[in-house]
Amino acid sequence: MVKGAVRYEPGPAFQESGEQGKLEIPASGSTEFWLIQWPLNHVNASDFNGQEVSLNKHHDDGNLGNLESSSGKSYELVSFAAQQPDATVFIPSGSEMKAVHAY
Repeated sequence: MVKGAVRYEPGPAFQESGEQGKLEIPASGSTEFWLIQWPLNHVNASDFNGQEVSLNKHHDDGNLGNLESSSGKSYELVSFAAQQPDATVFIPSGSEMKAVHAY
């Protein structure tokens, strides 16, 4: 453990789920597992059971891909990191300064 680190302990209301894991991810060098967060109560998660999505990880505009639910609704998957940089750094470049956004 890292010096000064505190171990996380869930609150008293936490209840461990007795459900078995629902994902079977094959162990291959080309498979990645992504956790995608979406607005609560705006999307029915069961519409996406069994769906596989190909994501464009090399994007400039933040658009990772598109997804259509089993009910026919289309969703655009976007990267929050592409929308707001973590930091802006100014570096000298010849006679001018350049702003570089770090993600």
